[in-house]
Amino acid sequence: MSVAGFENKSYISDPGPGDVLVIWNRSFHGAEDADRFARGGASVLVAENGLMGKGWLGGNWYSLALSHVAVAGGVWPHGGKGRWDSFGVDLSPWHPVGGETVVLGQRGIGERGIKSPEAWAERTAQLYGGRVRSHPGKRNEGPPLVEDLVKASAVITWASSSALQALAMGVSVYHDHPNWVGAAAALSLREYGGAPAQNDEARLAVFHKVAWAMWRIDEIDNGSAFEHLFKEQ
Repeated sequence: MSVAGFENKSYISDPGPGDVLVIWNRSFHGAEDADRFARGGASVLVAENGLMGKGWLGGNWYSLALSHVAVAGGVWPHGGKGRWDSFGVDLSPWHPVGGETVVLGQRGIGERGIKSPEAWAERTAQLYGGRVRSHPGKRNEGPPLVEDLVKASAVITWASSSALQALAMGVSVYHDHPNWVGAAAALSLREYGGAPAQNDEARLAVFHKVAWAMWRIDEIDNGSAFEHLFKEQ
């Protein structure tokens, strides 16, 4: 962060306004540090793998958001339509209704209140039907998401980035976490079974916003990511 005018330190004992903690997710001991910085009036910048996949468009992507992870609860400045439009990505037509429903499993790790409950995917599939797609994990097991959702008309998620990718593929999404990043273009799980939310304008608006939480490694290295995230502070 030195390229953006910050002095890098390995530890700050008494954080205050103007200090920033950069943390991976917000769990375990990291959560204690994040709470300590927040109490002191400092900023907490939470990093995770890129919302559209780490290797999206052949890049090396990470998500960055203030306070919490970008996928659920994080905040960041909205810089307008230009960033997403510059990627040159066309959102796919909506999949027709009548296909299969896929429940997206998650690892259940991360911040309390944001991580998925234990066995959430399995219980959800029992209640609503559908096939569980296990989280690929470190071994990257199972087919790629784009292949696995070819016949899907809907996915159910707790609050995953995979559901955001599904949204871009034209798969309707139902979410179980109220602060999921794509909620404005999806429906709550409680609304499952009715007409899906297939609103092109709302979907595009989600990606116009999400683009400002996604940064390539070169943009992190040169400081432009941090300059944007803290420009209003």
